[in-house]
Amino acid sequence: MIKNIISGALIGIANIIPGVSGGTVALLLGVYEKLTESIGEFFTTSKNKKIESIKFLSQIFVGVIIGLLAFAKIIGFLYANYKEGTSFFFLGLIVASLPLVLTHRESKIINKPGKLWFLFGLLLMTTFTVFQSFYGNGDTSSKVYILTGGYTIKLILAGTLAGGAMVIPGISGSLLLVMLGEYYNILGFVNNRMIIPVALVGIGTIIGIVGFARIIDKLLKSHRDNTLYFIIGLIVASLVEIWPGFTLTLSNSITNIIIFSLGIYIVKLMKKLEGNKE
Repeated sequence: MIKNIISGALIGIANIIPGVSGGTVALLLGVYEKLTESIGEFFTTSKNKKIESIKFLSQIFVGVIIGLLAFAKIIGFLYANYKEGTSFFFLGLIVASLPLVLTHRESKIINKPGKLWFLFGLLLMTTFTVFQSFYGNGDTSSKVYILTGGYTIKLILAGTLAGGAMVIPGISGSLLLVMLGEYYNILGFVNNRMIIPVALVGIGTIIGIVGFARIIDKLLKSHRDNTLYFIIGLIVASLVEIWPGFTLTLSNSITNIIIFSLGIYIVKLMKKLEGNKE
């Protein structure tokens, strides 16, 4: 029980860091196969197996919540006080994740459909960015925010996409939240204990974990390369939104380079550990 809760906490912490995959951490901890089996076969398995799955998933879930609540404040503090450095750390994580996604291809040759799916991902992410510029989000700096019908749908959608990504090794759910422009908003909701928007994201996350992950899994099996190129398109487009600008001083430049390199190192270390586990 304690082991499962600790594993869940580490998965939760991983899911809150853009570029780091909770699925990868689950794989490293040796709980990934049981986790996906418990979720994917829950409605078709026997009663005894259902009870066992509920116990296991409940323990993992408690751990995830602990990890999210504990680490959300740290990330929020760093972004509020060291925005440029925190953004460069995330950029390092994301840039390092690009070649790792490519390693999962079946063919090393990029065909025309692959290029089109990459452009589609790029266009979709750009569309989200433009959409956000016209429709502002809630003010998470205080408990006063505007929860419109459109924003309600967006929060559920964001949770769905993030939830679907959480169970796929190598794909970061929090990275998708960054792409959607909701990452720091959701951190603010969690830190300020805003029940309604957190619940909306939670509903979407459950939908994503149960349903959307199955869809992505099938796509990766039947159209693996095109799906990966689409994901890369999303990631590349997200870099523009994350870019914080650059303060041109010697000390600041060196600090940003070190922090950026640290982000790259962490992703490579995670990949190395994953390879050793396999």
